[in-house]
Amino acid sequence: MKKLMAALIAGTLCLALFGCSLSEKNTSDPTTVVVSIGDEKADLAAFKALYDNYLPYMQYYGQDPLSSAAALESFQDWILDSLTNDLVTRYQAKEAGFKLTDEQEEELKKQTDEEIKTVYDRLMKYAEQSFADDPDTSVETYFDGLVNSESEYYTGVALGWEDYKAYYEEQARDAYIVKAYKEFVCREFEPTEADVRSWYESAYAADKANYEDSPEKYRKDEELYETSFGVIEGAYPITYVPDGYSRMMHIIVTPEGELSDEYVQKLDRMEELKAEYGELAFSDALSGEASHAQRLQAILDEYSGLKSETDTEFDSFVAGARNKIYMAYGELEEGKPFAEVMLKYTEDERVVGRDGTGGCEAFREKGELISTVHNGPGDWSETIKSEFAKLVKGTYSKVFMDGGSYHIIYYASDEKAGVVGMDSIYDDIKSICLDGVQGSQWEALLEEWKNDPELKVNMDLVRSVGVGDLKENDERADK
Repeated sequence: MKKLMAALIAGTLCLALFGCSLSEKNTSDPTTVVVSIGDEKADLAAFKALYDNYLPYMQYYGQDPLSSAAALESFQDWILDSLTNDLVTRYQAKEAGFKLTDEQEEELKKQTDEEIKTVYDRLMKYAEQSFADDPDTSVETYFDGLVNSESEYYTGVALGWEDYKAYYEEQARDAYIVKAYKEFVCREFEPTEADVRSWYESAYAADKANYEDSPEKYRKDEELYETSFGVIEGAYPITYVPDGYSRMMHIIVTPEGELSDEYVQKLDRMEELKAEYGELAFSDALSGEASHAQRLQAILDEYSGLKSETDTEFDSFVAGARNKIYMAYGELEEGKPFAEVMLKYTEDERVVGRDGTGGCEAFREKGELISTVHNGPGDWSETIKSEFAKLVKGTYSKVFMDGGSYHIIYYASDEKAGVVGMDSIYDDIKSICLDGVQGSQWEALLEEWKNDPELKVNMDLVRSVGVGDLKENDERADK
């Protein structure tokens, strides 16, 4: 349920939670309304729940709201503003006659049912644990008590399970409407060409300075853009390419399973034998006598036996992968395009995805970045770089082994150094600018809506939350 209350701030049902309890220092009725507009309202219980949830979060990150009276007021204002933003959004949605689509209703129901089940399972687990500790009280009684306590924390009133579930569903709907109405309104906001150009020019200045100073960073940043744009924050189109990069297509096949523990133990024993043989042979060479000849022969015999056994196990272990990589090599030798053979045989999930889905389109079409000049984080191994350095553009390597896998690599092209034209990445830049434009225009709308004279705030109640905590914090600091 704490996750749901946090949704009033974020407009989503997501928050990393901390354990908390309703403060007893403020004796006001928890159902007292803190902020309202029309039929939309938030009470003191909701305000306190957000206060309790976010206080340790802020303190953990070094922004303690209890460090001063001014810091506490700022924190109170932030919570109030977050609650108010959601209230005025729901109010405006209702005034506009906004309704969820059938698809949205279905998504909301599925989401809510899953979360209610999680709440139920959690409370029932605690009830069963309490029953195990003290079976004189039934599991149902423990469960009802937990529901009463948790619902009172969030609503100010002790509720039974069915009423608490109905409250949860109502809060989930409210949070979903905030998100859906924002998306609906923001469809009208579009970035201008000037917005796109401004972003591009700013990014180009930063990229040029960054990659001229640290060209080894380019591979990781460009591949983050190619694999994760629109998915991971920080993945954005790169506007400047440093010298020294090429594109490589790559077929990798890895043996299935693992070599046995006995295999590893035999390898360890072989290393011990090699070390012992070296010491004894060196001793005999220094003395000019063959005093260790018998032991040296025994070492050789044992080593040879172990090597035969490990070679047999290894050959069996890699047989399937070896056959597969040589089938791929055979098709290349027949003249089939490398990209076609790669998509058929490679096991690189970054390229082909998993179970037929995912993978990076740029890697499939252009290849992955490689440099024999720059060494960056998460770079290719020295073996692969060495094999690539032997190739000329348009040629592929022999089969080789590296890191326990078989590889064939292909020199696809050289990455053109210098400026990346805005037109080639225009749509992606526009989508980035869209987030910014929608964000700024949405914030402007919220400020306009919050000027509505219908909006009522009990500021005395807002300022009362946390005062006791601040006083205790000051008293501890004075000791």
